[in-house]
Amino acid sequence: MSPLKKMKNGAAALAACACLASIWNCGSDTQEHETVGGAETATASVALRFSHVEVPLTDSLVVDCVGADTLHLSLGPKDSGFDLDLFPHEHWKFSAKLYANGALMQKGEIETRLDAGSVVDLSIPMHAVVGFVYVEIPLGFGNPAGIASGLLQVESTNGTFEFPMQVEEGSAIFKSGMLPLGLEYTFRLSLADSSGTNIYSMEQTFLLDESTPVPELQINSLRAKVSVSIGKAEDVEMEIPLTLPAGKRRPKAGDIVVSEFLVNPNKNDSALYEFVEIYNGSNDSLIIENCFVGKTSLERESAAIEPFVLSPRKATAIADTSAKVPAEFRHAAALPAFNKSNSSTGASIVFHCDGEILDSVYYGKVDSLHLSQVPFSTNSSTTKSPHLNIGAWDDRENPENWCLDAPTPGAATFCN
Repeated sequence: MSPLKKMKNGAAALAACACLASIWNCGSDTQEHETVGGAETATASVALRFSHVEVPLTDSLVVDCVGADTLHLSLGPKDSGFDLDLFPHEHWKFSAKLYANGALMQKGEIETRLDAGSVVDLSIPMHAVVGFVYVEIPLGFGNPAGIASGLLQVESTNGTFEFPMQVEEGSAIFKSGMLPLGLEYTFRLSLADSSGTNIYSMEQTFLLDESTPVPELQINSLRAKVSVSIGKAEDVEMEIPLTLPAGKRRPKAGDIVVSEFLVNPNKNDSALYEFVEIYNGSNDSLIIENCFVGKTSLERESAAIEPFVLSPRKATAIADTSAKVPAEFRHAAALPAFNKSNSSTGASIVFHCDGEILDSVYYGKVDSLHLSQVPFSTNSSTTKSPHLNIGAWDDRENPENWCLDAPTPGAATFCN
């Protein structure tokens, strides 16, 4: 994921996600391949690169290569791409199309000669043909702002269009249809509570052009005042506004969850270490002070956590100070001796602050007190850690909302 203007009504900080130019490689895995001529001969090694404005909701990058062969390549938004080995030809034509938000958004092409045995590095400049608006509003655990509905209105000389709010993975999402470039648009956004009372509104006017085809706005906090800022790509030499901080306070129940843990890493893997991951699901920066992670809520069975601040909707790992642990996760001098197995006795992880339990996870034996348990791997050769599906934070006692996968400390996930 333009002039800056003030908003009419408020709440805390609305900042833009800047669209940054990136490179996308394409390669030889083809969905369609048809030889149109030429005998077996030495090939040219070609690396295709595509310079485009990175946008949210990218669907695919489709490339047609026409020369001695005809190839049709289709890459997903997360594919890293490949290189191509192509037959020599006087006129190779490479056409690329980037699809996003369900439609063709950017395109570009280049033509070149390829000689046998040559190594060629080609870059195709991509140009936006349409744009769209994408707004994401983090609701926070429990939706404390009480946002129940919303409407995005887009107005230009072509008319006025309305797009209702959708809720996806703990955020309110607004997505417009495709919009022609080169026009000035006025965007109006309104949010309402369950009774229909308006709790937030904004209005912003700016020119939608090729350098900013997607003004991706994000409301970071609903407060007493809100300012609006829109950032362009770095290559058009416009200052990118900083995200204003949310409120800062001490955590309370319902703010933080244990989102992953690893208590039995493979000792033969020098890169693995024990950790307990916590996730801040609130819309505020939380001051982690006088907090502990332990087997129980007793301080003598817990490790004291060095004070730090956890940003909203971010995760961090609580680990010890050994050399293998990344510096940003060295929050405790040593972790408690957590139970390494769930087969015989009870086993819990408890995160508590100021004498109050903020969250706990049970991965021990099912008994009359514990009717379910988080999935736990005791395989000594393959280390997998339990991950909480953050989207199901309010039903985290259900083992179906956890999955076993490779450890990813500090990166909260959504289980498949």
